[in-house]
Order: sequence, then structure tokens, then C-alpha cells
Amino acid sequence: MQENSAINLIIFILLLLVTVNLFILDLKVFSPNFPIQMADISITAAPTGPRPTSPESSTNNSSCPSDCLSMIQQATRGGAIGSAPQEQIATSLNPPVANPKEYYIPLGSGTTQKNSWDNITATETTIDFSSYGNVKEAYFIASLRNPTLNGSVEAQLYNVTDKHTVWGSPVVMNGPAEQTITSGKLSIDNGNKLYRVQLKSGLSAPAYLDNARIRILAE
Repeated sequence: MQENSAINLIIFILLLLVTVNLFILDLKVFSPNFPIQMADISITAAPTGPRPTSPESSTNNSSCPSDCLSMIQQATRGGAIGSAPQEQIATSLNPPVANPKEYYIPLGSGTTQKNSWDNITATETTIDFSSYGNVKEAYFIASLRNPTLNGSVEAQLYNVTDKHTVWGSPVVMNGPAEQTITSGKLSIDNGNKLYRVQLKSGLSAPAYLDNARIRILAE
């Protein structure tokens, strides 16, 4: 009888332990204070569309670097990247031209009735054209008068030193009683030279040189 009682006691204790364990397991599973709850688990489906970009990545992808912005500003102001401003282009295409300096050398006056070249010695003048700078052009100007209106009156500039007419200098008055005539462009000689005016009357009528001068344009 004692052995049966011991066995029954052991079985009872085992059953009690099993019951206690089941009770504790029941409390952990079904108790509202259980730490893991289905309501706290949220499952969010991943979006199927393209992944949105952050503001920083959008700014980095769409904006220009500082060098790019500088080039755009230059293009806006100058018309094209690397191009010069319009004022500089106009200047390079049309450089400013300095106005030439103008000089007048008076030669004097005289008269003749010869129908060949007469030396008007009162007009002799020594001239070195290089003293006026870089001479670009020179002209002989003669104010002639023919009171009788007979024939023509001619005048020219003569290089006494080299003994030849200054090329381009001859002028002719034929018709009016008086006239101031400018010659063509003179071909001048280098160095210090003595010049004089020569005068001629076509029909040996009195002819007058009221004024003679040389006009010089130099740089």
C-alpha cells in the first residue's frame, strides 16, 4: 500500500507541474501584456513607382556647377561663350584713325608776261619735308589772275636744288579772270631742297600769281 501511495504522489506532482506549466504558457500567450502583439506589427508594401529623389540629389543633378553658371552669364552678356564684347569687336574691326596734322608753307607772289616758264625768284623757299613728321600728302596751291582774259595762265613748283619740276605740281587757269587752284598730290624729294614757283602766260598777256603755298598733311 505504501508503494502505491508513493507512485500516486509522484504522478500527482508530475500532473501538478504540467498543469502549472500549461497555466504559465497560457498567460504568456493570451495575456494582453504579452510583449509581442500582432497589432503592433505593420507591414508596408514597397512602392512600385520610381524612387523619389531627395532635395539634395535633385539639386545636384539639375543645377549647373559654378563654372557652368559663369559661362552662361558670359554668353548672356557677350552673345556667345568666349566671345568678345560688341564694343571690342567694333574697335578691332574699325580702329580709330588719328586726324592728320595740317601745315601750310607760304611761297609768295609774282607776275610775268612770258609765254615760257618764268622763274619767280621772290617765291624761293628752302624746305625739308621730313621736318614736318611723317608726310602723307602734299599739294601746291596757286591763286592766279588774268585781267585781260587773254589766253591761259600756268604755274608750277620747281626743285631748284635737283633741277626738275616737282611732279604733280603744274596747274592751269583757262577762262576765268582769277582762280585758286590746287594741284594733284606732289611727289616730294627727301632732304633739304630749294623750291621756287614758275609762272607762264599763254598769250604773253600780263599774268599774276597773287599767292602760292604748299599744303602738307602729316602724322
